[in-house]
Amino acid sequence: MKVYLIGIGGIGMCGVAGILKESGFKVFGSEKGKLYPPSSQVLKKLSIPIYEPDPQNIEKIKPDAVIVGNIAKKDDVEVLASQKLGIPLYSFPSFLNQFIFKDKKVLVCAGTHGKTTVTALLSYTLEYLGLDPTYLVGGVLRHTELNFRKGDGSFAVVEGDEYPASFFDKEPKFLYYKPFSIILTNLEYDHADVYPDIESLKEVFKKLISLVSEEGVIVYNFEDKNLAKIIKTTSSKAKIISYGKNLKADFVLLKSETQFKNKSFLNSIVVNTPFEKNLKFYLSLPGEHNALNALCVLSLLYGLNLLNINWREAFKTFPGVKRRQEILYTDKNLVIIDDFAHHPTEVRVTLEELKKAIKPQKTIVIFEPRTNSSKRKVFQEDYVKSLSLADEIYLKIPPNLEKIPEEERLDIDFLLKALKNLGKKAYFLENNLKFDKIFKKTLFIFMSSAYFEELEKIKEYILKTEHKIIK
Repeated sequence: MKVYLIGIGGIGMCGVAGILKESGFKVFGSEKGKLYPPSSQVLKKLSIPIYEPDPQNIEKIKPDAVIVGNIAKKDDVEVLASQKLGIPLYSFPSFLNQFIFKDKKVLVCAGTHGKTTVTALLSYTLEYLGLDPTYLVGGVLRHTELNFRKGDGSFAVVEGDEYPASFFDKEPKFLYYKPFSIILTNLEYDHADVYPDIESLKEVFKKLISLVSEEGVIVYNFEDKNLAKIIKTTSSKAKIISYGKNLKADFVLLKSETQFKNKSFLNSIVVNTPFEKNLKFYLSLPGEHNALNALCVLSLLYGLNLLNINWREAFKTFPGVKRRQEILYTDKNLVIIDDFAHHPTEVRVTLEELKKAIKPQKTIVIFEPRTNSSKRKVFQEDYVKSLSLADEIYLKIPPNLEKIPEEERLDIDFLLKALKNLGKKAYFLENNLKFDKIFKKTLFIFMSSAYFEELEKIKEYILKTEHKIIK
């Protein structure tokens, strides 16, 4: 079966392409413009033919199915060509549901924050335990340099996204997966371009919960008020397990202490569980938020009766996900980290936890509000509070900001002035690439939901010029 992916350069789409190729499909795709890491690196490994968008691609290849990514609109030339030839169109979750996941027990990891790390840790652990899972993650795993795996085991792990599947299919992606079990990390207002308020988001999460099978497990964050409310108001016969810091939760985080040494993180975690009190284990990811991410994975493994003696070693050796607190460079005076944080809560928590672990004398952040929600003023005041945790802030003006209606648009000039009024050094990245002299000890963080084109240039500048001063 020949399958053509429109918008193959998205991180989800390139992972789908990989699963399909390993499943025996003949895979082709197109992408408008330049491909960027990490998708470009994944696709290079897959050796899939990738074309510039052109209706003749469809006419020549004559695929049996066309998967349409979120980037494509109804007037896309390849969409129109496919419709003209009568080739069926799919969103990628609907295709996965019909052709890949139909005989699998699907484990969906969902929530506003942390779902990529949770999906990756659950996938890695199931593989470590010898269960041969299939998985699709919204980020590239560091140990494989890929974000997918096609396994022969009974479980499939997938990152659950509540965003609409495609322009012609407004169903939230995660509802297609018909989950056997789910993890719900948290629920905050997000996707302001799609959901008018938090109540509309709650409704789609209720639908997700209602899909879990009677034999399955629902793991949720006990302290998240939005999740707690929908759990109470949604009927489900599945086993429900809670986790969090509250002593009333089924799995309780008692302690999380992160050390940063030998150019890596080591998080020492102590928890109470239904099977052991004061249980201690280690994680290679920093901070309390990642300790909670590990705890919800542990909760699901317990609920599914999948724990064996190797789970501790799996957690300790988990190498993490690229662009999630990824250490790009470190020495005694400087630590450079690349991170996916873009929601104001993610920005705040990431800054707090990294500063706590690394203990820098100075923290510099380069931040790009790249997502459709980030570019809206709904989070404007929250960004000021979160970014003010840094000493020096460089704001990158995101592409297509002007396309957001003016009354809804993030006022990035306001953001800059507000940070300066708080006594912070704040600049537009485009106007200032000369950073202050680095001294003991500087933490330098890139934050964006997309690949930072300037990252390597800035990193090289720091290491060859300013950083050279202190050597």
